[in-house]
Amino acid sequence: MLRFTAIALLTLAVAACGRTELAYRNADRLLGYYTWKTVHASAAQRDDWQPVLQATLRHHRERELPLVVAYLDLATRLVRETEASPGAECLVDGALLLYQRHARLAAALAAPLLAQLDADQIRHFAEHRAQRQKDAVKRYRDPDPQRRQVARQRRITERIEKWTGKLNDGQRRQIRDALERMPDMSADWLAYREQRSATLLAMLGRGADQETLRDYLEGWWVRRDGTDAETRRSWAVARQEFIRLMDELAATLTDRQRTRVQKRLDDMHHELTPFLPGQQQAVDLHRVPACHTAPS
Repeated sequence: MLRFTAIALLTLAVAACGRTELAYRNADRLLGYYTWKTVHASAAQRDDWQPVLQATLRHHRERELPLVVAYLDLATRLVRETEASPGAECLVDGALLLYQRHARLAAALAAPLLAQLDADQIRHFAEHRAQRQKDAVKRYRDPDPQRRQVARQRRITERIEKWTGKLNDGQRRQIRDALERMPDMSADWLAYREQRSATLLAMLGRGADQETLRDYLEGWWVRRDGTDAETRRSWAVARQEFIRLMDELAATLTDRQRTRVQKRLDDMHHELTPFLPGQQQAVDLHRVPACHTAPS
């Protein structure tokens, strides 16, 4: 199930796909289908897993969704500011906090089902993971460095344009210049994912219990256990350069682009608020120092 589960629980909150409400309303079916596709979970296994799934979704609605909506509110306020700093740092670190919270929830959700897999299901899971790894290598590691850099710039540009609409030539140059400063972490990420997947499969083969699996998944998805000092330094540089890029782009947004971003955020907020608990209390992006001085 891996990181997809965390993304699904995050309700597509950073995807800007326009179908957030539909995804959230059908989260149980979406996750149920994914368990079948990924590990061929049997009907009996899915029935046994249902109480865990429903409790997780209830926890998400009561504890995590208010934080997601607060993040959207904060993003909306920051987009309206003409002076971006410290907005980009707040948004990047806030997104990381949201991911980590959802990743922990995903680990708790995935572990009980993974602990029940039989030998055939583990073999299917291994084949699924191998294909996903092969697809990722093909997408991110073109052997030609120039083509790889062009593809990298295209991916980042397309993701940003889903929010802003078409970028102008100057903004595209900003992205190109930022990517030249930003280390390409794809090789390290792919190697790390392959190693962690192999260890997980070995643990499943040995019959690891769900608590052991949960801790392992949290170590992978949240703590990034096993990464060396050089990789952590590269991640820190990449984070800082991405924040710098977001600040630079924010300063150059046209009125049309800013309006489009605001509409995306407003639409997602509107789609998610009906699912908030009735007695919602005010929430804040705690543990994100950069947000404490954000414009309000």
